[in-house]
Amino acid sequence: MKISTKTKLALIFLALACFMGVMTSLIVNSLITNQIISEAQERVKENLNTARYVYTSKIREIDRTIRWTSIRHVLKKGLKDRNIDPIREELFGLMTEEGLDLLTLVDINGKVLYRFHNIKFSGDSLIDDPFVKGALAKKAISGTQVLSVGQLLKEGEVLGKRAAIPSVPTPKEKERKIAEETSGMILKSAYPILDFNGEVLGALIGGVLLNRNYEIVDRIKNIVFQDAKYRGKEIGTATIFLGDLRISTNVMDKEGNRAIGTRVMREVQEQVLGKGKPWIHRAFVVDDWYITAYEPIVDIQDKIVGMLYVGMMESKYAVMKERLILLFFLFSMSAMLVALTISFLLSWKIQKR
Repeated sequence: MKISTKTKLALIFLALACFMGVMTSLIVNSLITNQIISEAQERVKENLNTARYVYTSKIREIDRTIRWTSIRHVLKKGLKDRNIDPIREELFGLMTEEGLDLLTLVDINGKVLYRFHNIKFSGDSLIDDPFVKGALAKKAISGTQVLSVGQLLKEGEVLGKRAAIPSVPTPKEKERKIAEETSGMILKSAYPILDFNGEVLGALIGGVLLNRNYEIVDRIKNIVFQDAKYRGKEIGTATIFLGDLRISTNVMDKEGNRAIGTRVMREVQEQVLGKGKPWIHRAFVVDDWYITAYEPIVDIQDKIVGMLYVGMMESKYAVMKERLILLFFLFSMSAMLVALTISFLLSWKIQKR
């Protein structure tokens, strides 16, 4: 069958229009995807900075409380006389008011004189605790510490029970044969108690157990994401990890409970805990994909003991990308129809000449 010149020209114009449309669509799709994801990653990186500030602010709050308490004359006199009765009730009230889980007074040798959170147990030595050792050397120390179950039980049975978190099988995790995490992550501060001549009388130590404590993660979410939701789910979430296990989080599981005991994705664990480097990429979080930022949490001895995380639902940005691409596709199709019409008109004129 012989094809007319008019038809040939129309087909050439159509092929060119289709080729340009396809190439432009591919380029625009790549640009839109990269731009949206890039902006989301930059935003989540900024959110991680805020999360770090909230985390360190809590340490500073504890530090300020212990510092101002340690310089009180009545505490110095009580330590010197080994009689805490005049200030006991006040320090009990301080623990409640400041939300402290532990408050301990030790003498110059590191021997526990009084645990205000566990009054039945005292007389043991904490001289090997780096916080206590530093405070007795006239150094104020504050930061993160991980205590074993044995150390926690000395601080109180309640803390030991609260720290215990069963491990929950999680998709894409690095497999571990630990059925339950029994250690606890603590934000802690220690200050020396000095007499009027500057000599060390002892030390005051206070702290907060992070296991099942949601103050920091919820404060991060409220500041950064302001409880925004998408399709009934929280857009943004925050988590504190002990190792690769969630001990404090507002990520929810399918039953609507906090996903305590779930673990981080294998690739994140290897990057952040293994190499000590931040992860600013998409990641699978419990049961969905998020645009995430993770960074290591180190203790006062510069050992990586956990992770700090913030993330935003990827689906919101995926829908945004799809809408933009659909809009561009409709625009491209309209342009191709116009180009096709023009090609037929041009071919008709050429054929007529």
